[in-house]
Amino acid sequence: MLQMRFEPLNESDFYYLKEFEPPNWGDLVPRFRYCIDSVFCDPIKLVVGNRTVAIGTTIFHRDSAWLASIIVHPDHRGNGYGTKITQQLVDSIDTRKYTTIYLDATDLGYPVYKKLGFQQEAAYAHLRSAENITGMQFSNKIISYEPGYFQQLLQLDKAISCEDRQDTITEHLATAKLYVDNNGVKGFYLPSLGNGLIIAGNDIAGIELVKCRLENNYYAILPEANKATIDFLQQNNLVQFRISRRMFMGKGKRMEKESYL
Repeated sequence: MLQMRFEPLNESDFYYLKEFEPPNWGDLVPRFRYCIDSVFCDPIKLVVGNRTVAIGTTIFHRDSAWLASIIVHPDHRGNGYGTKITQQLVDSIDTRKYTTIYLDATDLGYPVYKKLGFQQEAAYAHLRSAENITGMQFSNKIISYEPGYFQQLLQLDKAISCEDRQDTITEHLATAKLYVDNNGVKGFYLPSLGNGLIIAGNDIAGIELVKCRLENNYYAILPEANKATIDFLQQNNLVQFRISRRMFMGKGKRMEKESYL
């Protein structure tokens, strides 16, 4: 019987990540490079014999944790490796400190996570266009990040996400864009965080920040509850091609409507 073990994933593993890429996920190397470099992440791999069969990572905020990029190699699916690496990631989390564990489940992963005890909290719509959208007219309320708005930004994020993500957000403020109305931050866009995080307190701010994002991205992921933003994207020729599910273990606490792309 082949030996099974969990090991840290590092840059020497990048050469085979292409084999793991699910359709429409894009290049895995940048996301795992970020995870390796960040003190708030713990990427691992499951090795059977001398072959890496599954990969994944934890991402830690101050009071919650996410499981992300959990992928089983296509040649090794159906052997329970997705369950094993997910359980290993869960077991590595101190649930006294991180009272909620989240993940975003594809159709393939959903039954695995449900069996492990994760519950669905919301559904995300995934939309894309054949090419980037150009010619958008941008609001003059969109500004580059200024330190004076830091506390407002954090308060807005915590109000909407119900997580304390200060450490992660701070890493990505250099390229941030803010939607400021009457000297108040109503939304923000972090191009370098994940797929490009947008948090907005209302539909107007969300749509205006989405316009910025569409300059360089032809896809979007956001809660199905964000009907106004989904309508805007569809009017600009983005087509929904799948859904995923936000799931949690532990204390459920997130609000339903969040702009996340």
